[in-house]
Amino acid sequence: MRTIRMLAPVLCLALALTACTDADAPEASGTAAPDTATAPSAAGSAPAAGTAVPAKEVCAYLEGQLPTLKGIGSETGVMANLTVNLYSWYEKQGPVPSGRQIDDQTRQECPATRTEVLKLAGMESFERL
Repeated sequence: MRTIRMLAPVLCLALALTACTDADAPEASGTAAPDTATAPSAAGSAPAAGTAVPAKEVCAYLEGQLPTLKGIGSETGVMANLTVNLYSWYEKQGPVPSGRQIDDQTRQECPATRTEVLKLAGMESFERL
């Protein structure tokens, strides 16, 4: 059961990423695919200096998600929701930071919100996402 619980967020993220990838694929109308050789990978790229989402914005987003997360009712559900929605939110903002970077920002800017979100998801760190 624990294995299923741990794999559920990963599966949700994989499905979400697949859906995003399919939606972003070039049409078969003969148009060339965009040059991805120079584009950073959202999942594995660290934000360049000056392009990271400000900690206040991250904390405001997480604070706004608390009512939804509280209503889910299970740690696994919260973790899955947080994984997909936080990734999607970051992707719209620019480079997606690592879990460690999210931890660092939220520890400094909104430790109470960070603690509450992580507790709801049954995690000790955003590195689990």
